[in-house]
Amino acid sequence: MKTTTLCITLLCLCLSCSLDNRAESKTEEQKSSSVYAAGLRRSVYGLKKKNADHLWWAERTREFSNNISGNKVFTPVIIEIVSVYLDDGTCQMAFKKPDRFRGDTTNISFNPKSSLDHEKALATYDQKHVKAIIQVSPGNANVTTCFDLAHATFGHHPCIIGYGVDAEWYFTKESDDNTGRPIKDVDAKRWVKKVTSFNPKYTLFLKHWDPSHMPLAFRHDNLWFLNDSQDFGGLNQMMQDFRKWGKTYSGSIVGFQSGYPKDYRWWGKLEQPTEDISKTILKSIPNARFLFWVDFTADKVSFHHDTVDAQPNKSIDNDKK
Repeated sequence: MKTTTLCITLLCLCLSCSLDNRAESKTEEQKSSSVYAAGLRRSVYGLKKKNADHLWWAERTREFSNNISGNKVFTPVIIEIVSVYLDDGTCQMAFKKPDRFRGDTTNISFNPKSSLDHEKALATYDQKHVKAIIQVSPGNANVTTCFDLAHATFGHHPCIIGYGVDAEWYFTKESDDNTGRPIKDVDAKRWVKKVTSFNPKYTLFLKHWDPSHMPLAFRHDNLWFLNDSQDFGGLNQMMQDFRKWGKTYSGSIVGFQSGYPKDYRWWGKLEQPTEDISKTILKSIPNARFLFWVDFTADKVSFHHDTVDAQPNKSIDNDKK
């Protein structure tokens, strides 16, 4: 009888611990899903005249994140693009090769004289409490190697919260339509493992406008999906595309880039483009957590919903993503 009582007691204790762990896990999941972020995409070619003005980018990002109306608190985040896709299909890192790196760098070159000094940029973000996600455009280079190189160079910055891959520039030259090769589940899994090995809290985004380029089945709490569609007829058409993206990844966090020059013909007519678009996305897509305005027009709009500090140009040149 004592033995039976002891077994029942132990079973109850184990069940209690299990429920506590599940409750704790759910709490963490809820915390993760409640995190919102807004900011700018930043590349060496997107807004060249501001390449050296790192404080401007930090301040504009904070303005954007602080002025989205509603009861949600947004973390200021910049997508820092540290590599470019070259016409020969390879990847060029906009920094010097780390001295201690001994790995294979096939199809990777280095440009330490880039006009956008990412080290100084990230140091500014550290000081101004702006977060950063490091994006690579890998071409036919090994993606995990790109991550290793970027992390060896910039990983000491506390502002970094994750990494990202622009899938448009993933084996682009080898793809059928020059829009990148679809990412396989096994590759996405490998990349998440690499990124979380740097820091278990780091996230990884995969970016494209076509869901067929995303991993078919692999999902992870640290993996989210970023849409960079453009060239719409108006806000309604854009939202049809964005809602489809959100539903496709309904169990995951999603994000969106907006403000492309090709869409200026309609967003330029909105009273407050950044506010109107952000508000519409958040209202329509429950799993939307990341909002970014692209660098090409970051100096042409106001990030205050009650003031206008910049007027869009009558003509804005279209540029690459």
